Amino acid sequence: MQPTILEGAVIADVVRAADLSSLYLVPYRHVDPHFFLTTLKRIFPDEDIRRTAQGVALSLPAAEKLWKFKSSAFKWSGDAKQYIKNRYKLKQKYEALVSQVAAVRDGDRSIVARLLNDDGRFEVLDEHQLKNVAAMTLATGPGLCLFDEQGAGKTVSMIYTYDELVHRNEVDFMLIVAPKSMVGEWPKDLHRFMDDTYRVSVAEGSVRKKAETLNQRPDVVITNFETAVSLERELEAFLRSFEGRAIIVVDESFFIKSADARRTLTLRRLREWCGRAYVLCGTPAPNSPIDLVQQISFVDFGLAFNGIDIPDDREAALPIVQTTIETRGLYLRNLKADVLPGLPTKSFQQVLVKMEAKQAELYRAALAALVQQIQATSDIEFKRTITNFLSQRSMLLQICSNPAAATERYDATPAKVQALDDILERLIVVQNEKVVLWSFYTRTIDLLMKRYERYGAVRYDGAVSSVEDRQSAVSRFQQDPNTKLFIANPAAAGAGLTLHSARFAIYESMSNQAAHYLQSLDRIHRRGQQRPVEYIVLICENSIEEVEYQRLLRKEQSAQSLLGDIVDRPLIRTTMLDETLALLSALPQDS
Repeated sequence: MQPTILEGAVIADVVRAADLSSLYLVPYRHVDPHFFLTTLKRIFPDEDIRRTAQGVALSLPAAEKLWKFKSSAFKWSGDAKQYIKNRYKLKQKYEALVSQVAAVRDGDRSIVARLLNDDGRFEVLDEHQLKNVAAMTLATGPGLCLFDEQGAGKTVSMIYTYDELVHRNEVDFMLIVAPKSMVGEWPKDLHRFMDDTYRVSVAEGSVRKKAETLNQRPDVVITNFETAVSLERELEAFLRSFEGRAIIVVDESFFIKSADARRTLTLRRLREWCGRAYVLCGTPAPNSPIDLVQQISFVDFGLAFNGIDIPDDREAALPIVQTTIETRGLYLRNLKADVLPGLPTKSFQQVLVKMEAKQAELYRAALAALVQQIQATSDIEFKRTITNFLSQRSMLLQICSNPAAATERYDATPAKVQALDDILERLIVVQNEKVVLWSFYTRTIDLLMKRYERYGAVRYDGAVSSVEDRQSAVSRFQQDPNTKLFIANPAAAGAGLTLHSARFAIYESMSNQAAHYLQSLDRIHRRGQQRPVEYIVLICENSIEEVEYQRLLRKEQSAQSLLGDIVDRPLIRTTMLDETLALLSALPQDS
């Protein structure tokens, strides 16, 4: 006799489902997998049930129905119980929560008014930050995606959200996962706004030291993404001990935009044991609309995008993702132009630089070789070896910066460095300004640090691994009048830092990742800046850099469109020239 379905499976590995809206049933060894699958389909004929390498995948509605069966022979793993309970509980109140968040987004102050009381705890907050805290602390809410533009005060909103939840006796612990560059900033901000109200610890050092940090049971633990992955088992046990009274915060959440990335999977599993989750990011969709899906799903257990088919094509995906987050997303977004109207203006100047002779020769040779190789490659072979082609393409960008990275035979001074000599002399020596200088390449930063030592240059990139050394570089630049130059990689220093002692930022080269570029722009243009901000972008004339920079600008515009931002593009010389030439050409010719 065949066993009944209720004797047939253990539910496990539930959070490995990529869309966060299904779980896997693993049959007992004595159960025929085909019989198991067909029986499930007979019980749930209208549900999405399919066999996978991990087991039989059940959609969330089918899983909820199965959850209602009661049998001692049918075993739910602890993870599976938590998975289905989280989604079942939230589903009952989801539409009401979406409506409340939308009301806050649309300016309804009634929800904000409920937050305010007579104890004066929120006097330090701006109006938009009060709105943030009100939405982030909605009763029975799962958390929120806070997508405020960089510099609008996401960190302080999160700190007061935690304080309010503790004040209501709803929360006992907060885990903050942040990029390495931000780990040292959180303790300072917590102390600044909360004094010594909470015991704050940073999980760093050896595995043993990190475990000891948890054993001391602080109120707040701050760590980076890499540590969260390596310490997952210990963190999960720690979070489970709070029985839903812990919250998890992911700072700069574009780091978890990829569904299959190890850090995304780790944090999704940890999130299951937290009563609330928050993601903070000013640039949540730097490359594609799909970047938003995992961040939204991290907060709401995948309910917003449950059943939504998102095409791979970016243009086709944009209206689908946009409609979904507008109608079902638990998120807020505030722009600096709206909430910080006194912030000074910013302007951009593109400086076209003609390559130095040896540099141009190397560039032409590398470009010709790449063209020849692409022409000699079939479409199938190109797809198979695309990584190699992308590497060669990246080398073209590096030659534009510093050809010494491509060949040790290069002994000239790169064109951009020659241009920087004049620009830095004018800004630092003549005008007595401080300058942030961005470069994406370690070899170039080595050269710049040595060449501009006379300006008291400090460095912030992957070569500076010590958190203390990085913090010292920021402090010196902000406070020491003799430290005139901050040289950094936007991938390392682009997020979270405040560098507003400078009003000039120069891009010698930049990452091809839009998030790095967009985040770095706001290091000098943020609260506390009193003077107009100017950006100088150095681009090698007639090179691949012109194409790459335009691609970054298109990604910026796409991301703004996705989130409904209404932003006036900064007027630059080339834009005005193009516009006026077009107007001139439209005039009737004299007869």
